[in-house]
Amino acid sequence: MREHLKHYIDMSTTTSVRGLRILLEYFYATEVFEPIQKERIKIVSVFGSARTKKGDPNYRLAHRLGGLLYHAGFAVVTGASQGIMEAANQGVADAIVTDLGKKKKNQRYEEIIKSRDYERILQKYSAGLKITLPFEASENPYIGVGATFHYFMVRKFFFASLSSAFIACEGGWGTRDELYEMLTLVQTGKAPVMPILYLSKDSTNIKQDLEHTVRKKYINPEDKKLLQFVKTPEEAIAHLRQFYKNVERIDYEKEQTVSIFLKRAIPAALRRRIERKMREMGPRVADIAWRARSLLLEKYSPASYGHLKDIVMLLNTV
Repeated sequence: MREHLKHYIDMSTTTSVRGLRILLEYFYATEVFEPIQKERIKIVSVFGSARTKKGDPNYRLAHRLGGLLYHAGFAVVTGASQGIMEAANQGVADAIVTDLGKKKKNQRYEEIIKSRDYERILQKYSAGLKITLPFEASENPYIGVGATFHYFMVRKFFFASLSSAFIACEGGWGTRDELYEMLTLVQTGKAPVMPILYLSKDSTNIKQDLEHTVRKKYINPEDKKLLQFVKTPEEAIAHLRQFYKNVERIDYEKEQTVSIFLKRAIPAALRRRIERKMREMGPRVADIAWRARSLLLEKYSPASYGHLKDIVMLLNTV
């Protein structure tokens, strides 16, 4: 039935089937990525230009980033295309091959990438969300699990729902679109506060744009805390590790309730310090409730979620 529906949508010449196609893409991708979400491995989105060539320094930067993310215990999801996206996925794949090669010293590279162990690990740590574009025809060969989308909106939804962090590398409008989309979702409270990084040897243009929006009062000065600039993959990994040092996850629920789940309990002195910090922000939270390993903020409505980023970093000082 699903194949018949897909065929009907693909062959239709009217626009009335768009809603059906959007729903079909959503349910299809939900099924595809259900196994990787069950693994409880934090997934990091890596954005960047599909036009970056293999010899480019930015390609090498993204390749190193992918390998370091894997060794740090993070999975990687990209747009599944070439350039920066391929580099990040390849970084994961090469790191897996290196690890397996140490265990299976008699096996050659070609044998390792055809092995069940390689396939199994790649499916856990390297994902791709492909978009159908005429100038990006095929996905890169380093994807363990992936889905192809017709609509950017559905693809973006899965980037947001799958990921616990976002790293943008050098790129064009698509990269900036994805970067600002995630910043907007976090800024407006539609997505939990999480690490959003811009990885580049030279971030001048993005920094100038950010300062311009603050100067014009289009965004709150505290919103700048939602985006971190890093020059090396090592800096990126350090920031991710620090953000999730004690924070397990952050959930937003109805009526502006924020739940921050922790790996370790917070000492009384640090609790008081965090509560003072919340009071300094003004009357933006109705109640602060501590559990054994969680912090609950009820009716939390800050002028900027950059304030919540400060609280998260304090929770990670344990």
